[in-house]
Amino acid sequence: MNFTPRWFKFRLRAKLTLLIEGLVILVVVITGVITTLREKGTLEDELRKRGLALANDLAKFSERPLISQDWATLRRFVNHTMKQDYVRYVGIVDPAGKVLMHSDLSQVGKIFDKTPPGGVCNSSTPIYSHAHLIKEAEVYYTICAPIEVSGAHLGTVFLGYSYSAVAEEIAAARRQIILICLVTILMGGVVAYFLAAFISQPIRRITQAMEQVAGGEMTSPLVIQRNDEIGTLADSFNKMAEDLGRHRKHLEVLVDARTAALAAANEQLQQEIAERKKAETELTRSQEQLRDLAIHLESVREEERSRIAREIHDELGQALTALKMDLHWVGLRLPAEHRILMAKINSMSGIIDTTVQAVRRISAELRPGLLDDLGLTAAIEWQAHDFCSRAGLSCHIRSEPEDIILDKSRSIALFRIFQEALTNIARHARATQVEINLERNTSTVNMEICDNGVGITAAQLAASGSFGILGIRERVNSLGGSLNISGVPGRGTTLRVSLPLGARENPGDKDTNIG
Repeated sequence: MNFTPRWFKFRLRAKLTLLIEGLVILVVVITGVITTLREKGTLEDELRKRGLALANDLAKFSERPLISQDWATLRRFVNHTMKQDYVRYVGIVDPAGKVLMHSDLSQVGKIFDKTPPGGVCNSSTPIYSHAHLIKEAEVYYTICAPIEVSGAHLGTVFLGYSYSAVAEEIAAARRQIILICLVTILMGGVVAYFLAAFISQPIRRITQAMEQVAGGEMTSPLVIQRNDEIGTLADSFNKMAEDLGRHRKHLEVLVDARTAALAAANEQLQQEIAERKKAETELTRSQEQLRDLAIHLESVREEERSRIAREIHDELGQALTALKMDLHWVGLRLPAEHRILMAKINSMSGIIDTTVQAVRRISAELRPGLLDDLGLTAAIEWQAHDFCSRAGLSCHIRSEPEDIILDKSRSIALFRIFQEALTNIARHARATQVEINLERNTSTVNMEICDNGVGITAAQLAASGSFGILGIRERVNSLGGSLNISGVPGRGTTLRVSLPLGARENPGDKDTNIG
């Protein structure tokens, strides 16, 4: 939020005008107040002098009538004094305070009640008291003058002089002063406006010129013919604008050169990027082709294994069976005395049985018939029992569901991965126990193989000669699955494979995590 006062948002001319006009008003008001106070003091002094003169004159003229007790003459003097302007009452009081003569005859003979404090009636000098307020709420001055003859105090003259004379004069003077102040303020406003314009106009032009310079326009010089600080500021601004224009042209040349260099570098970079993208595209295509070729070769190899296993089982197995039947037929027809020939026939029959078992084992290793006939679970159980019986290991298999039957590609891939894992356990793990977990859900089939051997290390996983692991990874990637191999030193190795059950995905669609 912006808390700047509203008047700070005015233009400079308005601010200067208001400032100068404010100073003029302040000076005029102070001058008017001082003048009014001085005028009031002057008028009050004149009023006091006039009142004292009247009181002294009346006291002087009242000496004879008081001595001769000529009350008529004294009354005439009092009436004459009352005819003077602004005289409100006149009283002559003896030294005891008794009214001898008064403008109000009803007061004659009474004790004078307007005697100022301090024994004024017995004073030998004229006294001017402060203003008093009578019943009519009119302000007046009580002026008293002694009546003395040859040092004898005959009495005192009291004269009530109205303050309205001063008030009227002060009101008239105040009106004149206010009128003069208004005229002065008006003229000051005009002068302030032109003076503010005289000061602010060149500053405004300098500001406009600075805005033009900020916008990039530096060709128009600032012309202000002044012999003061503003003129010096304009000259300095023109010099600064000239220097800025020169530096800007130099910077534009440098920027153009740098822009051209950057454009050339950018063009070269774009070419390199295009070449790299092309190389990456070709490399990716080559990798895809190699992966497809590897998948095709693996498929061909599996078909060739299946064909060889079938031919070995069918042709060689049948030939050995026929040979054994022929030997048995020959043995039945030999005379009993040909014991040597009979022993040889029995030995040959044993060799044929051993050969038949070897043919069956080789055929099963090339392509187990259980995998095609009974499914993945049965094939893995057979392979695990055969491996563990030959390697002297303990194997535990858990399958959920109990019989897992998959399509040909996934069944072969999981079986070959299982075979490769068992081979690695036999060669490197030095394990005594192997656990196999098979699981199939609505979207994936998962296989986990755990041993209690020495545990595979990260260096062994990353070794360039780990062709078995590389083959497992390629099989998993070809089916869009995921692979995770982790080992803990002294606690064994765990291999986890997860294959989707949907349509076969492109190679490399799923991440393979080894570690």
